[in-house]
Amino acid sequence: MSEASETVPAPGRVRAAVWSTLAVGQLSRRLKLGSGSVVGGRVGLLFEPDLVRRLGRGRTAALVTGTNGKTTTTRLLVGALGGAATVATNATGSNLPAGLASALAAAPEVPAVLEVDEGYLGQCVEALQPKVVVLLNLSRDQLDRVSEVRMVAARFRSALSGFAGAVVANADDPLVVWAAGTAPVVRWVGAGELWHSDAVGCPACEGPVVFDPSGVGWSSGCGLVRPEPSLWLQGDEVVSGDGWRAPMRLALPGRFNRGNAAMALAAAEVLGVDREQALSAMAELRDVEGRFSTVTHGAVRARLLLAKNPAGWTELLDLLQGGDAPVVIGISARVADGHDPSWLWDVAFERLAGRRVVATGERARDLAVRLRYAGLTHVTVPDQLEALGASGAATVEYVGNYTAFQDLRRGLARTTTAPPGRRPPFVTPPPVPGACVVSGPDLGVSEPADAGASPRRRRRHDGVSALRVVVVHPDLLGTYGDGGNGVVLGARASWRGSSVELVLAESGHPLPGGGDLYCLGGGEDGPELQAAEGLARSPLHRAVERGAVVFAVCAGYQLAGTGFPDASGALRTGLGLLDVTTVKAPGRRAVGELLADPAPLPLHGARPGPVTGFENHSGHTRLGPGAQPLAVVRVGVGNGDGTEGAWSGNVFGTYLHGPALARNPALADLLLGRAMGETPVPLDDSEEQALRAERLAVATARWPRRLGVRRA
Repeated sequence: MSEASETVPAPGRVRAAVWSTLAVGQLSRRLKLGSGSVVGGRVGLLFEPDLVRRLGRGRTAALVTGTNGKTTTTRLLVGALGGAATVATNATGSNLPAGLASALAAAPEVPAVLEVDEGYLGQCVEALQPKVVVLLNLSRDQLDRVSEVRMVAARFRSALSGFAGAVVANADDPLVVWAAGTAPVVRWVGAGELWHSDAVGCPACEGPVVFDPSGVGWSSGCGLVRPEPSLWLQGDEVVSGDGWRAPMRLALPGRFNRGNAAMALAAAEVLGVDREQALSAMAELRDVEGRFSTVTHGAVRARLLLAKNPAGWTELLDLLQGGDAPVVIGISARVADGHDPSWLWDVAFERLAGRRVVATGERARDLAVRLRYAGLTHVTVPDQLEALGASGAATVEYVGNYTAFQDLRRGLARTTTAPPGRRPPFVTPPPVPGACVVSGPDLGVSEPADAGASPRRRRRHDGVSALRVVVVHPDLLGTYGDGGNGVVLGARASWRGSSVELVLAESGHPLPGGGDLYCLGGGEDGPELQAAEGLARSPLHRAVERGAVVFAVCAGYQLAGTGFPDASGALRTGLGLLDVTTVKAPGRRAVGELLADPAPLPLHGARPGPVTGFENHSGHTRLGPGAQPLAVVRVGVGNGDGTEGAWSGNVFGTYLHGPALARNPALADLLLGRAMGETPVPLDDSEEQALRAERLAVATARWPRRLGVRRA
């Protein structure tokens, strides 16, 4: 999509590119290798790298982007404009340049409605000069590829600065509102938003964003506020500022699809379509590339649903609420999903209590461990087709993330008979007796009555005092699922008979000073600065002096040191709990599986074996004389000097996500032993060990020669 090629006509090359795109795509379909939209477009782009611009020049175009709902909203907008026969569109969801090229080549000289990957919006706006851009929402997703959400919002903001067309934007998402703020023409839509966890920090001033308890309205201290929408949802109706209203009748289920339809309706109006006509056309859509369809496999009927991140799952859990059918959940972690499934720990799977759950897909073992700590009755069946029948029920709900969903559809297309097999027994995790979860304003005073006393070593079955596990600022330091470390610690103590209090200490409220274990997680640059400011005045230092244990991950690890970099690379003052300093590392981010051998540690019990996790950071952490490395790297980057993490006294830091304590239960027990003053009794960790063995095998098998890794 280069500007230089704009001045060099190459009609022959363009014709060759179009012919090869269509021919290769058709061949792929005939050989049943896939839709052909990606491979065909890739070949076409080899002939003409500027193919998207050349095929899109002069067309009326609409672009749809955002984290969730792109494919559905695109299909709704296509329906409103008269259907796929009248427009060029990437119906299969292939939203990178190759897919866009295929869509444009397949339907020349007609309007284009294209879903666009968030990372390519700027290129596509510049190449196609669309009449309208639809911004749905922004939340964490594929963090190893797309990057953190505020970086995406900043790129949107830059791409739309001075944009000549109209922007249709979700007024209920602060990140979208800020991103659209540079566009001259914006039509705001009240599409609704249940997931707010990625927008608690204002992208304009880094201060807090306050959401109205009613669910409508939000504001930041700098003046960034929810704009007045010109079109919004009101129950099951869609309402316009000019007094028009109409029922929103859709065959597609769920509140989130009504929100998608409201966004598509606003875009259709920009393109000149009558509102009533658009609503009537959108009502006919019943499934989107298999989503929301019902299929039969052997004796089982399954409704197929897709959810690929915490925001999507939050909406989908509302849809599933009240049902009793077993839920089959398929999880993979390929490029299109993001290689790190730590996000599973930000999904409230606890809402599925009382229903049987089947964990399946390539990352079924990660999911099984998450379900164990959610207290859900579950079974693990890696093969997705077998998983559909594993519950023994005639009707199930299937929910998969992107590639798991596509794999299941391909598997269903190849067979119509359920394979025979013995159903595995469902696993009922041990209960968590006495666990109390406290969050936000319910925390009370920052210093308990015994604040000045020496640390109390909790005893099992004491019947008096609870082990207090504090997750520090999960709203700011919760980007990578590290809040799951607190859940793991609380559950493992409870399973051994200790009473447990799990405190979710959100920012803006006093941090309790009487905790036994404090967990800090990963976060983005702005929220990390907010956390640093709040914790500098907190009782955390005094708690450490009294013997409390701190486990800090990624941004939390950097923050626990003496200095850490902000977004510009400038060094900011850390909390000084660890003698480490982090600077911005040159070159690419450290992203991928991390495997390290623990250094000698102050143990209660046996020394843990190799530790595994997923790292995603751009820091180089230097250890001072007052800190010891937590481990020595075998695969990955870690601190950047061959070591990983650091510890001193009762403070431990690491770059391991996963979350780390779910993937390394021996490390969790080490921390519990330090906090409780005793060696924890063994637990049945068969599911954790199965996950651990799988991840060790992956880490040691990948790139062994280049990294000098010995095979296990």
